[in-house]
Parts: sequence; C-alpha cells; structure tokens
Amino acid sequence: MLRKDYLMRMIEEMSEAVGSMLGLRREQKNEQALEKLDGLLKRHFRMSEQMLRSLPAEELIRLFRQRDGVDAESLQLVARMLQENGEIRDNMGEEQVAAAVRIKALHVYLYAALNGGSRELVDYPLRIEELAAQLERYRLPAAEERLLMLYEEQEGRYASAEDAMYRMLNASPDGDADALEEGRMFYARLSALGEQQLQAGGLSRGELEEGIEALRDE
Repeated sequence: MLRKDYLMRMIEEMSEAVGSMLGLRREQKNEQALEKLDGLLKRHFRMSEQMLRSLPAEELIRLFRQRDGVDAESLQLVARMLQENGEIRDNMGEEQVAAAVRIKALHVYLYAALNGGSRELVDYPLRIEELAAQLERYRLPAAEERLLMLYEEQEGRYASAEDAMYRMLNASPDGDADALEEGRMFYARLSALGEQQLQAGGLSRGELEEGIEALRDE
C-alpha cells in the first residue's frame, strides 16, 4: 500500500512536470525543459538526463533488477522520461539523437510490459503505439523487434507478432541460430493454440503451418 501511494505521488509529479516540459517545448525553451527533466530524474531515480540518454537499455534495466525479478513499475516511469527526452531532442532538431532515445524508450516499455508492468500506472499500450508510429520509418534492431514479437503475442495479436518475428530475423545476422530458434519457439507456442484463438489474432492454421515450414528450411 505504501509503495502504491508513493508511485501514485510520483506519477502525479511526473505528469505535472511533463505538462510543464510540453509548455517549455512549445516556447522553444528546450534547455529549460532538459533541466526540469534532469531534476526529476535525480530526485526520483538518482540519475541525470545525460546518464538516462547514454546508458544502453539493458544497463538501465539492470539498475532496476530485484532478487525476484525487476521493478517493472519504476521501469515504466523511466521509459516515460525517456519518451519525453526524445520529444525534447526532436524539438531541438536532433533527429538522430531523438530516434535513438525513442528506440530505448520503446525497449524499456516493452520489457516492463512483459515483466509485470501496470496498465493503470502508465498506459503502456498507448505509449508503445506512439513510439512505434514515430519510429515507423526506421529499421529497428533485432533486440527491439524480438520484444515487439513477444509483446504482440502477449496481447493476442499473432499476425503482428509474426511480422515482428520476421523483422527480427531480417535485422539479425544471416543464419543467426539464436534468432532462428526464437522464431521456431514462437511458432511452437502458437501451434498449441486453437483455431478460433489463432483466427482472433489474425492467423489461420494454414498460415501458421506455412510459417513453420518456411523456418524449417532455414
């Protein structure tokens, strides 16, 4: 209960700060927006804006690992701050920096969603959708496509998960055994589903069998 109250207070503060940063961005006061973000991060996560932006996604996640898993709630809030950082950097004309930050935000959102993240705490389906739209013209790395595959599968959107799986394979080195095994395991999980469930997710049994056969030949 105490943790939930603490998280709710943090969300309220972050929501207010994000609104303030939006106003600063509209006034082209981007440095002030970054300062506000930096203060928020230091107060709640003991990290700077520069640290947030420079650490790889896996390193950020490692900071929130616990004995029995990961602090998914805090990761969601970190992802929200990454997303805002991307908006500020984009507003500053730093397109490539913004894209890199948004890819990292997407990675962290997806990881949190797959590890017990709360839809009530942060509307991660909406945030993931926003970032995916902003990154549509970029080729995502295999790691992010793998997480997208697992997330879409978790959400029951099997056709979208299959699309992400093939993008993962395309983004991986030729003949990558680990990536191929991920694809085969994905199809194995779908094979255990009933026809009605598959069709609700956008796949037929015939399409599934075709996909299994295609990977078998790799």
